[in-house]
Amino acid sequence: MKYAALLAFLFANAACANGLDDMRNALGSLQGQGALRGTFDARQSKQEVDKDKAPETANASAIVEDDGGNLTIRWDRSTLKRAAEEADPPNNGKPRQMLSTVLGTSSALRIGSAVNYAPALLRALEGAKLKSERADTFQGKPTRLLELALVERNPDDEHVSMKESAHIAKVWLGADNVPLAASITHKRKAKVLVFLSFEQQSKEDFSFSVAANRLVVLKRDEQGTAKGLGSDGQYHNTYSFTPKA
Repeated sequence: MKYAALLAFLFANAACANGLDDMRNALGSLQGQGALRGTFDARQSKQEVDKDKAPETANASAIVEDDGGNLTIRWDRSTLKRAAEEADPPNNGKPRQMLSTVLGTSSALRIGSAVNYAPALLRALEGAKLKSERADTFQGKPTRLLELALVERNPDDEHVSMKESAHIAKVWLGADNVPLAASITHKRKAKVLVFLSFEQQSKEDFSFSVAANRLVVLKRDEQGTAKGLGSDGQYHNTYSFTPKA
């Protein structure tokens, strides 16, 4: 009877398991041991409301090495020099900040997350609700497709009041329950200091791989529109990491 009760308990737990739980368990096992090196590429493009102007674009690449204890990022000196010259051109020329922005937003935190994304994804899944789960394929491989409702933490600033915050994720899981790809749509509306407003609609597409016992973001494509607080326009940013042997 004891064995029968134990088997019944185990089968009941298995029946209650779902793709979200399986993914969390799989991500928890990716602790980032081992050495990883490769090239991080960042490209950003933005266009203000005045559509007559051409979009501003810039791109930069860095060599990245992560041994599990230290993260080393090496930018080419010529790239840093060009960013400084564009931001402060000689002879009172018109400054351009785009390359400086690319370098500034490609921070150690962003790059570190790209080469070891499991912890960040687990944080994003806190409070997530599973909306649906079904069999699907990704690049010809059988997968499970999860649709999730994500929860965004409210801003700490008491002057910011969120009026709408909707974040829907689609995640394709491989046979080992590790994500192969994801697509997340965001919609935000907020009031700032009562009389100011801000709206943003965006989409992020991810492709993943496992290397050195970590979830690596091979490509992250972000595009969207923003309105309010002096940032009216649209943007399209792409970040990628190419592992090297």
